[in-house]
Amino acid sequence: MKRFARLPVFAILVLLSGCYSANMLELDGLKPAEVTISASIQSLTVVSRCDLDSAYKVSLESLGRIKDFDRDSIMAKQVVLGCSDALVESPRFDLFNPVVRRILVGDFSDPSRRIPWDIVRIIAGDPQRDAVLSLEIGVITDTIKYSLQDEWLSTYQYYVVVKTLWRLYRLTDFQSKEFNFADTVAFDIDSPSEFTSSPDQRLECIRNAMYEAGVQTAKRLAPWWTNFQRYYFAIGPLDFLTGAGYLRDGKWQEAAEIWRPFTESQQKRIAAKACFNMSLTCEMANNIPAALEWLKQSEKLGMHEFYIKDYQSKLEKRKAETDKLDEQMR
Repeated sequence: MKRFARLPVFAILVLLSGCYSANMLELDGLKPAEVTISASIQSLTVVSRCDLDSAYKVSLESLGRIKDFDRDSIMAKQVVLGCSDALVESPRFDLFNPVVRRILVGDFSDPSRRIPWDIVRIIAGDPQRDAVLSLEIGVITDTIKYSLQDEWLSTYQYYVVVKTLWRLYRLTDFQSKEFNFADTVAFDIDSPSEFTSSPDQRLECIRNAMYEAGVQTAKRLAPWWTNFQRYYFAIGPLDFLTGAGYLRDGKWQEAAEIWRPFTESQQKRIAAKACFNMSLTCEMANNIPAALEWLKQSEKLGMHEFYIKDYQSKLEKRKAETDKLDEQMR
């Protein structure tokens, strides 16, 4: 599986003292999730439990608290929406968005009571998906904090802590697993008094915080795309520039074919740069051991210590991430 499946975004010239001036390449690559979900689960439905409970709305209506239901429903939907949007971006799951109906009979407001499997089957859709990820409950706490930058200037931030309980209902083996998460989102505010007197502004912050909590949940459960920055060398013989062009276009194989002959150059600086570039092409090919070997060769040829140490630490970290990704993306 390709780890760098997207094209480079841009390249910036970075100068270092000596004869090793380098360019920086920005790439998109996958980061592994914190939690490894069973490979038997390939398709997924994401729902909010409060939008399934037939008694929850009725009970609040009878108490004259329909606004409380509307608030809880809207907020829960923000968490589910954030989670769904982020999961769609991940290559891990085939996501299904169901038509939500209030099909739970009885009071299921207690999240310790699992959703019955016959209901889970309905939620999972037709054809049936492998699992249902349900937001069982979401709770927020908020506060305003300030910090004194100097005797004349204070800055204020509005903090929202979102605590969520999720349950993954696996239809592949009729087992469930719970996940408890806590996410803190901070918002800069100008004046605490003006902010507290503006319920709409506070509500918007809470809504955004709950959406972000959903996004972070998805990143814990599925691999996600992020940016990686890598150095490479374009300055050298004329063909080096051609190789750099291929690299910026995402054509790492063509770039490797150009740089490989220069790894045996009698000019050590040219050979060191070529070996370093070969290391990058190997990483893009998801061959981390080969990338580390080319990096060692570049070091022997005199590559600047800054580049060697920087890239070695990134490759070693990437090796651990790749091993985890292989397990998660089977």
